[in-house]
Amino acid sequence: MTSYNSKCIPALVVLALLCATAKGQLVLNRQVTASNGASGVVNTIRLQYTLGEAVVAPVTDGRLLLTQGFQQPEELPALPPGANPVKNYIIFPNPAVTNAKVQFDLLRGATVTIEVLNTAGQTLYHQFVEMGAGKSTLILPVNHFAAGIYTVVLKVNGNIYFEKLIVQ
Repeated sequence: MTSYNSKCIPALVVLALLCATAKGQLVLNRQVTASNGASGVVNTIRLQYTLGEAVVAPVTDGRLLLTQGFQQPEELPALPPGANPVKNYIIFPNPAVTNAKVQFDLLRGATVTIEVLNTAGQTLYHQFVEMGAGKSTLILPVNHFAAGIYTVVLKVNGNIYFEKLIVQ
């Protein structure tokens, strides 16, 4: 009886370790690809939200998981070194009166800096934020700017993007 128990105990320990390893492999990284969203600060807390869209086309290498009508890739593919991390960069409405939205897709999490420059090159607005991969929207309050033409500068991990913004 003693030899039977001495053989079972190591087998049970190995089985327990294998089960613990398998449980760790079942964790999926989920991300909702959104059609719109925004962020804001209340007191000292930053709130970010997104509005999802139904699946229409794959965003990754073709592996999709459809849950509750939202496109949820398990994980975005790694970008090769030097690849552009930003896609579909747009500012709307343009011309703007009170607010302009800067919308873009990040292919990986990044440090994002957005600036609004006047024609003399002076920085009139500056925002720095850490963002995750996916579609992002930043709101530029332009209601205190004089009517004119401005340059919006988007800096993402060393890449710089320029776009003209007209304020009425």
